[in-house]
Amino acid sequence: MTNESAAAYDRLQDELGRGWNTWDTRSVLTQVLLPDALGVSFGLKEYYRGTSLRTAQIGRRTEGAETVTLGPHAYDGSYTETTVSWAGVTIRVQTAQVGDDLVALVTPLANQQKSALLTVAVNYLWNRPGVVVREGERIRATGDRVIAVFTTGKHVDDPYCDIDGPYLAVELSQTVGVSTGRERSLAEIAAIVASASAEFGVAGADPIAQHHEIVRDAISWNTIYEPSKARVITTVSRLWNVGKRGGYALFCWDAFFNALIAAPNSKPAAYVNVIEMLRARTPDGFVPNVEQGTGRKTYDGSQPPIGSLTVLELYRRFGDRWFLEETFEPLLSWNRWWWRARRDGELLCAGSTYFDPEYPSPQDVPRIHQHFGATCETGWDGHPVFDDVLFDQEKSLLAAHDVGMNSLYAADCEALADIADILGEKAIAAELRDRQQTVVRAMETLWDEPSGIYRSRRTDTGQVTERLSTMSFYPLLAGVGTGERVGRMLSEHLLADDGFGGEWILPTSSRHEPIQLKETSYWELRAWPPVNFLVYLGLLRAGEKDAATWLADGSSRLVLKEWNEHRHIHENYSSVHGAACDKPNSEPFQTWGALLSLIVLMERGEVTLFDDERWHG
Repeated sequence: MTNESAAAYDRLQDELGRGWNTWDTRSVLTQVLLPDALGVSFGLKEYYRGTSLRTAQIGRRTEGAETVTLGPHAYDGSYTETTVSWAGVTIRVQTAQVGDDLVALVTPLANQQKSALLTVAVNYLWNRPGVVVREGERIRATGDRVIAVFTTGKHVDDPYCDIDGPYLAVELSQTVGVSTGRERSLAEIAAIVASASAEFGVAGADPIAQHHEIVRDAISWNTIYEPSKARVITTVSRLWNVGKRGGYALFCWDAFFNALIAAPNSKPAAYVNVIEMLRARTPDGFVPNVEQGTGRKTYDGSQPPIGSLTVLELYRRFGDRWFLEETFEPLLSWNRWWWRARRDGELLCAGSTYFDPEYPSPQDVPRIHQHFGATCETGWDGHPVFDDVLFDQEKSLLAAHDVGMNSLYAADCEALADIADILGEKAIAAELRDRQQTVVRAMETLWDEPSGIYRSRRTDTGQVTERLSTMSFYPLLAGVGTGERVGRMLSEHLLADDGFGGEWILPTSSRHEPIQLKETSYWELRAWPPVNFLVYLGLLRAGEKDAATWLADGSSRLVLKEWNEHRHIHENYSSVHGAACDKPNSEPFQTWGALLSLIVLMERGEVTLFDDERWHG
């Protein structure tokens, strides 16, 4: 890291954190102007019962909760669209911008005749200084600059709206316009919104356009302003940030996946995801599983090392040397930590190291130095593939050389060595390649000839683990496996309908395994987007073009089913029927769901990532 690279990143953050956008994670119906931190929040009051909706979130599951459909969202906030249904009321909120001004069009879609009020609350967020005053039928906010907020429609002087601070209340019997800066007519606002909608509106029925929209909206809806460190970040889900996580949560490998998803549309958003996650590094030198607003970090363990792979691809796409200089030292520290803390022989085991920080998080107590905590380090929290693996209390490791972890670590060593070469760090590059070759050689011991696939091997018994998972295809990502072995892996397992094949792919466990999981299981025949993505990269590297196309086609079917039915981008999907809303613990708008669309766009040549010789056989 250099002063120049840090300064370049600070400038990027300053440029990114400006203008009107959905910066506040607490509600998709709040528009915030940065750097002022002035918020304009849309809400509803149900007139007959007097109840109010002050914030709106997608995925809230409490009784009587609102239903939210997230529409198109431009990265810079120049257009957003949201539909909210609550208490028999349905509205569509569209926002656009004119210079420094925000305009919004709120359209009633059902049961609004004399039954609801639109509330427009204005305040300075995050304890920022400023004065907000209602002046008749407008609101004036005074901070670093003076901003007025106006609405069209019939104003109602209702003192019983459940809102703290100044607000406007307007009848929702017809469409309402909202504007800042100067008063605008409904027709003028509608024309501005229509123009923005024509540029950024719903993609229509073209699948490729839909995949582009999914990749864009997954990041744009989940990019927020995080006030405690005055930064723009992308989190995996807006809803996950609030409550017990204290305002935000950065999850380790999710952040690097987010960077790849952001890359086709926004270099700044891609860089932010990488750098902010690396800056969460612990005193032991590793990137934690999570950092969140409560001050919690997972000091006991990390998540799969895909950081160097991501950074190298972003450099190849954008060519900014300062980005490599900013990220190289923390990536190297993280890589060395794996070899120091998780090495058992010449391979790695997942672990959870006992650590007693001054203020341990109650969330982490059940996982620290425990079997479950160690499985979290793999990214496959509590998956049944680990059921027969013991936790070695003396070593703080799962007693198995994990096939997925070692594959990704070998790929990390390889990518980081390439970065070291670019930066002229020849000795470090040699160190990393030596480590990569050690792991790659040792991974051949994970080949299981009877079953014709690589699989984790127990360190206590020397036997392969009882169950298979899709991680058994990760060795392809590290360049491990001969042509004959790859052929068996594909024909006997990946493409087989009773293996990992079928219509809805990829299940994380083989379909023929006699496993009876509970109906509520997080893993019961579920397809996980990051798994598809990593297996797809492995197929590219192995030169298995037909299988890569097969996986891209299956990923397209999977993500478009829920998108066309609900405009959802899920955390995971059923590999039995392709739906995802059947599981209450499958987040409906999580960033990494867009990896399924990214696969398709890469396969169709719409997005240039992983396109050098290494990734094409």
